Amino acid sequence: MPYAHEQTETWNTTAEQIDDIPILIAHMRRMGLPQALDRHIPTRAYWGNLSVGWTAAVWLTHLLSCSDHKPAHVQQWVETHIAALRWCIGSEITHADVGIDRLHDVLIGLSQDDQWQAIETDLNRRMLRAWPWTSRQVNLRLYEGRSWFVAPSGAFQIARVHPWRARTLRQSIVLATIRASNLPFVTWSFPEDHVPPVLFARILERISQDLPSQRLRFIGDSLFAPGLRGAVHMRNDEYLCPLPDTHPDSLNPLTAHFAAHTPACAAGRNGNPHHLTADDSIEWYAPVSVEIDGATVAWNERRIAVRSPVQAHRLEEALRTRLVRAEAALLALVERKRGKRRPRSLEALREAAHAILDSYQVHGLLRLDFAEQVQERLVRRYRGRPTGMRVERDVGLNVSTDADALAQAIRRLGWQTFVSNIAPHDLSADRILAIAAPVSGFERLNGRPLSLAPHEVHTPELETGLVRLLALGLRTLALLETIARDQLIKEEVLSASDSERAASRTTGERLLDAFQDIMLTPGINQRLGAITPLSPLQQRVLHLVALSPDIYRMPG
Repeated sequence: MPYAHEQTETWNTTAEQIDDIPILIAHMRRMGLPQALDRHIPTRAYWGNLSVGWTAAVWLTHLLSCSDHKPAHVQQWVETHIAALRWCIGSEITHADVGIDRLHDVLIGLSQDDQWQAIETDLNRRMLRAWPWTSRQVNLRLYEGRSWFVAPSGAFQIARVHPWRARTLRQSIVLATIRASNLPFVTWSFPEDHVPPVLFARILERISQDLPSQRLRFIGDSLFAPGLRGAVHMRNDEYLCPLPDTHPDSLNPLTAHFAAHTPACAAGRNGNPHHLTADDSIEWYAPVSVEIDGATVAWNERRIAVRSPVQAHRLEEALRTRLVRAEAALLALVERKRGKRRPRSLEALREAAHAILDSYQVHGLLRLDFAEQVQERLVRRYRGRPTGMRVERDVGLNVSTDADALAQAIRRLGWQTFVSNIAPHDLSADRILAIAAPVSGFERLNGRPLSLAPHEVHTPELETGLVRLLALGLRTLALLETIARDQLIKEEVLSASDSERAASRTTGERLLDAFQDIMLTPGINQRLGAITPLSPLQQRVLHLVALSPDIYRMPG
């Protein structure tokens, strides 16, 4: 009689690496981000388990997560974190909930101007109510069209303005951030490459709606156009804007200043490179008049040229390095070496030398002394060739540094011209460099996975929605690091004056990067199992960002 063997029931469980997923979802829930999107963007009837707000939250969690070996697409990422996402969100989720049609619906919902304005207003009011700031300085950053695109791998890429390339996104962006905390406040996108004054006046009105009633101070390179500065002045607000180095309003007064003053010591050689003296700034006023909506706005604009000792020191080191390399390349032209071809005439040598000066940008800083030796040599008759004289030419080159020209060039390094309508007693020249220091923006998302191929962002509507989704990601990171820095100030680890200098160390990315190698082991029958205990560093980070350690603990 055959024996019946009872088969033992087995379960296969796979641990999931959750890392910074709980902290990102808990932080976005605290911000009210998914709730704000659900209030103003309708969820379609054919959607599955997630609402539009939670779909955007899951998408942003994948985009912002600093976990190692993260799948490049949000669908693959969801499949490998089913249990963790179900535990953090409180709802079932599948890879179909973040399919391309769902992502497109999120972008289309964000692209509607009225819906987006209502979402920003909700988030701003909640943010100012929970974390009030008293700063009245607003940084304005303009990203012109063709400066960002979706890479073939689906990564977000942003850089300086490039020539035309395939799948370049044509949206121009104005990003307004609260200066003290670098918090994105208003994001305005439009298809034009330049901001017309009428549109900029609307942007200013939009910014002032969500901020307390006060005189604002706008800072940033997007105020370069006179019409935009006129719109700010017409509202009785203040502005501070750097001018390009090639602008005539910044070149002419500096040229006169250099001619009237004797050469000074180079920064960083005979003094402290961080010290700013009275000779490092000049001021003058210029009348400005612009036409806005049929009305003429005229005022005397303050121009301030300031020399940054730190920047001048860096540029001087780079200039001296280029001089050394250029001198070595010039001497190599006439170096005798086996198999090496040398210029045989003065014209060829001069042309090659000037090409080197152009490549290293050191024209006028090196003295070039060209020499030519002419020698006649008797050539004997040979077969049918008669006896004759052969003229042989040998060219040489001596290179030396022009000390006076170098001193003049060093004096011109590190200067930056600013335009402003702020009175001198409210903003002195020595404070301008600290106030006008550049702030981070969309660049910090460079290389992040968008989970979209270039051909899947094919309409201006989707481009606008993608810009606004990335603005929500910037807001999430900036608020996280701002809460941590405020806590450090309360604990007197940092002072208020050190908070801006410490911004490069206390970033949202570094806070999230502390959560590595945290595993979730699912239990039997869809029950949650265990989570790796938090390290002291991870517990400290949770304390700084004001989140409970319970977000990494199993219920009951």
